[in-house]
Parts: sequence; C-alpha cells; structure tokens
Amino acid sequence: MGFKNGTKSGAENRKKLAIATICRAYLNIHGFITPAENRRIHNKIMEWQDKNKVSISKAQLDSADFVYDDNTKEEEG
Repeated sequence: MGFKNGTKSGAENRKKLAIATICRAYLNIHGFITPAENRRIHNKIMEWQDKNKVSISKAQLDSADFVYDDNTKEEEG
C-alpha cells in the first residue's frame, strides 16, 4: 500500500478508502453487484487511492464497520 500521508486530510482520505472498500465488499458478498461490477468498482477505488496517494493498513481497514440499531426510533420534531 506504499503511500503515507500524515495530514488531517490524509486521515479523512484513509477513512474514505476504508469505507469505500468495506462497502464494495459488503455489496459483493451479499449479491448486490455482479463480479464485473465488483472489479470495476475495485479498480475505481484503486485509481482514487493512487490519485490521492493514500494507503491504509490491514488494521485500519479492519477498524471500519457498519453501525445498525434495529431499535432506533425516529426523533419526534
């Protein structure tokens, strides 16, 4: 993954990369996208990663997660 970017925007880009990767994997694993779409999305993510010179470690990627609470209620306004 080779690039290092220690700036605040670097942290934001690392977060974007982790979220994009986990979302692509989720959609692929659960059949929302075809293998061809998965490859195309993967390639677009890699192009973005290269363009922005950002990389993440496996630990950083593994730290990304979805939050869902089935008991959440709409706020009354």
